[in-house]
This record gives sequence, C-alpha cells and structure tokens, in this order.
Amino acid sequence: GWDRVEDRTKEPEAHLLTCSVLLAYWKGKVKGGKRPTKPQQEQIARVTKLQEAALRERQDVATRRRTRPLQREPERRPQPADSASGAAATSNRPIGVPADCCMVYDRAHRALCDAHCLVFDTETNGFGGSVLNIGWILSDDSGHVLVEYGRKWRLPTGERMDRRACKLHGITEAVLDREGVSAKPELGEFLALVVAAQVRGVRIVAHHASFDVGRLNHTAIKQGLKPSLRSASMLCTMHNATRRCGLHQRGGKRLKAPRNEELYYFLFSRKPNVRLHSALDDSRVTLESYIEGRRRKWW
Repeated sequence: GWDRVEDRTKEPEAHLLTCSVLLAYWKGKVKGGKRPTKPQQEQIARVTKLQEAALRERQDVATRRRTRPLQREPERRPQPADSASGAAATSNRPIGVPADCCMVYDRAHRALCDAHCLVFDTETNGFGGSVLNIGWILSDDSGHVLVEYGRKWRLPTGERMDRRACKLHGITEAVLDREGVSAKPELGEFLALVVAAQVRGVRIVAHHASFDVGRLNHTAIKQGLKPSLRSASMLCTMHNATRRCGLHQRGGKRLKAPRNEELYYFLFSRKPNVRLHSALDDSRVTLESYIEGRRRKWW
C-alpha cells in the first residue's frame, strides 16, 4: 500500500529500493509501445516523485556523515584487581552482601577459567538443621588453591541450636552472634558460583555430597531462595572411595563409608594436620584426598 511506500521512517536505502521496485511494476503494466492510461500515468508520476525524494535524502545522509565531527571515545579508567567485574559476578547481586564476600566471589568468578575443581564442605545445626558454617576452595588440577573462603552463618529465626552438633563443631550461639552473618546473601552468591563453575566444566567435589547438598537446599528454602543444588552432578569422595578403602563396619562384613579423616589416612598414612569439623579446614582435607585419588585414577 501507499502507506508503506510513503513511510519516511525507513532507512534511505530501503525507501529508495521500495520506490524502484514499485516504479518498475507500474512501467511493466504498460504493454508494447502503447501509451499509458491516465491512472497509470498518475501512479508512475507519484512513484517517480517519491524516488527523487529518496535520492535527495540519501545524498543528505551521506553529506552529514562526511561532515560529522569525530567523537572521542570516553577514556576507561582501570579497575582495581579485586573490584567487581563481569556480569556473572555482579549482574544480579542482592543487597546486603558484605564487601569482603563480594571481593572473594568476584575473584572466584574470574578464576573459573583456570580452575579444575570447586571443593566445599558445611557444618550444620544437626542432621536436620540449617547450615552454620560453609567453606569452599577453588583449585587448579594440581591442587594449587586459586581462591578459598569460609564463613559462619546465623541461624534462621525460630531455629534452636542443636546441642550435640554444638559439641561436635564447637559453633555456639555466642560464636554466631560474634562472628556470624546473614546466610541469605552469601548463600545466593555460593549457588551462583556453583552454576557458573558447572557451565565452565569445573568439577564440584564434596565428601558426603548428598548430605551437604541437602542441608544447603534446606537452608535455601528457609531463606526464601530456590534450592538449586543437585548432588548427582557432583563427585562425592566418600561414595566413590568406599570400595577402594575397604573399611568394614564393626562386627560385620558390610563396607563402611570412610569419614573424611579416614580417607585421608588411607591415602597418606597420616592424620590431617588441620582442625576437623571446620568447614574450610575440612574442604582442605577433601581437596588433598581428591587430588591424590585423581592421581591414582580413582575418579
């Protein structure tokens, strides 16, 4: 229709092409050497006029482009090494993430291109409670630590401290009041890091992964976050080393799943030189066991 032909919002080249096609159409209507009818003459004159206007517009655009002054690109200031950079690390960051946490997670996102595995561990408020302490290590394939992080999280409102768990890992309500932070923003950062690591092909490793994943997902629900972790996509050093270690339950023939320190002792014939039942220290033990097991081609 004529509304499309006379649409001046098009680019000059597109408008000129439309006019040329339409002009050829109307000239093709005139058969043989016959004189065009009056309606045909009117249509041809109308299109010719539009074509001339499109040509003038194209020339004007070319002139403006030649005479437009050069615009300098604004100078980019270099960012500090630990500043937030990259959409994966900062695009959807919630309000309330501590500054030191932001710096560590931003470094981790930048280091994913050199990473081989992400090892993590948790300390929880009993077998059915929330996560109180998380620790994780991003490492290359030789076991060199690229980034590591550990933090204590306060309990959700209304959840009581489990006394048995407290005796095991030593995290009391007083400790959480003094050292703990809100779990929600940092848990969101960790979940995003796991997703980014898996996209990059970085292996996620944990000892008794199904338990840690279950408690992290439980904590996510408590904090109003989506429980997105899946232990099936991770490597569990406990599950994969059970047959290799060959430990048996007391008074029975059934194989026993090795504890973190038992697997370490089996591989290195010595006890770990770190304090166990601290999430970051346990992650260090798991990392050493994983690297040694990988060297032995266990996984």
